[in-house]
Amino acid sequence: MERMEVQRDVRSAIAIAYELSRHEHVQNREHVSQALGELKDELARIEAKLGGERIHEVTADGLPPVLRQIEGLVEDAGPVVGDQIKALLQSVQRIAGELAPGRA
Repeated sequence: MERMEVQRDVRSAIAIAYELSRHEHVQNREHVSQALGELKDELARIEAKLGGERIHEVTADGLPPVLRQIEGLVEDAGPVVGDQIKALLQSVQRIAGELAPGRA
């Protein structure tokens, strides 16, 4: 996948994480909202480097702990939002694979 495609996918994942985080906040599920917010922030850090001169510094090293945390909270989000979160996690795992050393 080309850098522009990865950057587009990262931006999409940021938007989805943000929307799901806001939804969970409105539903008073702050622990889920906060975890999704952390994912959004980590993706934003990656996206900032993808779009600039620091592309050689891009790693997905910060994603696994955040993903594990969210995986443990999926059931708390309910079935519909939980499925959306699962889809987001799959996308982010694919992005992380694209950012693995030797792939970029």
